[in-house]
Amino acid sequence: MKLFTIGDSISQGFMSLAAARTDLCFSTLIAKSIGLQVGAEYLYPEWPMGGLPANIENILRRLEKKYGSDINGFDWVTILPTIEKVLDEAEDYYERQGGSAKQPYPGGFEFFHNVAIQGFDVADSWMITPHICKHQIEISNEKGENKPDFLGLPNAGFYRTALKVLNPSLNPIYDNYSQLDWLKHHTTTTQGVENLILWLGSNNALGTVISLQINQTPNDSNQTLKNPSQKPESFREVREQWNLWHPNDFEAEYQELLDRVDTIMQGNNNPDWNVFVGTVPLITIIPLAKGVGPTTEINIPGDDRPSIYYKYYTYFPFEEDTVRKTGTLYLTLQDALYIDDCIRKYNQIIRELVKSKNSNYQRSRYHIVELANALQEIAFKRNAGQVQYDFPEYFDFIYPQVNTKYYHADTSGRLRQGGLFSLDGIHPSAIGQGLIAYEFLKVMAQIGAVNSTELNWKSIFLSDKLYSQPITLMHEFYDNKEFAEAIIKLFGRNPLARNVPMTRRLG
Repeated sequence: MKLFTIGDSISQGFMSLAAARTDLCFSTLIAKSIGLQVGAEYLYPEWPMGGLPANIENILRRLEKKYGSDINGFDWVTILPTIEKVLDEAEDYYERQGGSAKQPYPGGFEFFHNVAIQGFDVADSWMITPHICKHQIEISNEKGENKPDFLGLPNAGFYRTALKVLNPSLNPIYDNYSQLDWLKHHTTTTQGVENLILWLGSNNALGTVISLQINQTPNDSNQTLKNPSQKPESFREVREQWNLWHPNDFEAEYQELLDRVDTIMQGNNNPDWNVFVGTVPLITIIPLAKGVGPTTEINIPGDDRPSIYYKYYTYFPFEEDTVRKTGTLYLTLQDALYIDDCIRKYNQIIRELVKSKNSNYQRSRYHIVELANALQEIAFKRNAGQVQYDFPEYFDFIYPQVNTKYYHADTSGRLRQGGLFSLDGIHPSAIGQGLIAYEFLKVMAQIGAVNSTELNWKSIFLSDKLYSQPITLMHEFYDNKEFAEAIIKLFGRNPLARNVPMTRRLG
């Protein structure tokens, strides 16, 4: 097996609040770059009906098709049925039709080469199995959460997604296969696994900007990680109360992850294996978390120039007046700095643990891909508009230019800003995924795992419909706060928002 991917929503190709466009994600681009036949030598799941739980782009495309570039003249009685129809299609498909937990993935697939799953934190890589997913879906169904409801989303979306990735055939022999179990399975086949992409850790902090509050782990790995008295399914429910891991707790879990991976790779039938480890991006730079109010220059040790931070961080459609009126929908400057400091510590831990693992081998087996640094350099507002990133040459004279601001296009279909993030304001667009692939390929090329860092950028830009076919009613997000809030409320039932009370969720 030339390439195997373990990760979370980014590695899965999650875009615009839906799993997933895995065909457009970075590891698929890498697979193509190294000559693998996608769909045969590199397998990944596809997600009909826009994916799980709800595809914001599909909703806006449907509204655009029906109403054009302006919906201000229509009332919600007219508009909501269109939104409901899009949501119903996904809800019906994943709860009761071909995508349900009772139906195997079409095509008779036993496994995928990409087992990345939205919402996964570090320990989920060995904790979450199809057995747990089936149990949680059953509990949700018993509660009646699978019944059709107005503007409803597929219930237990996290577990439905994980089930289809980890056991697409629904074969009981794979019911206890976690992401790491599949890695072990493939390393013991005839050819073993040559290249492993390992990128986890973002969901050990992401919930803070989704919920705009911090619920930190207790700095006690006996509570967060080692609790044999509880069943795995109930233990994860306990873990869901936290959205920011104390660095000591993160270290315990990442150490466990690398120990397990290293044990598996030592039994690899491919003797020339490599593991490419991504660092954790600073989540306060994502466009969902909009900085408002006065700015402050913060000198971060090790950085060449100051970083720009804002007094408040709220949801992207809102301004400082929303913070003052609500008194709740924001993170403070101090919150943002604390979250980022935790993530910087995570990355220091990752680098140190990787260095320790490499000391056991005659040559380096584990290779850091500095995605945290790259994405910080790309961040438009964090760098006061002076982006430091060295883009591939193809970007020099593309028009319109792309950046990390929240997506916007005018009524004539011209991109005004953004382009590197999808409409959920968290996950990369197809173009953003291309840049992540580029960062991995640079490291892979340095050790001879690939021959080139070249990507088909023309094809990537064309595949990104947000760029090549901009949405003409995006102005409604900015001009019509009622419309923006209605769409954002979809996040309220988003499985990425770890156990956040509804009153504190988006919208």
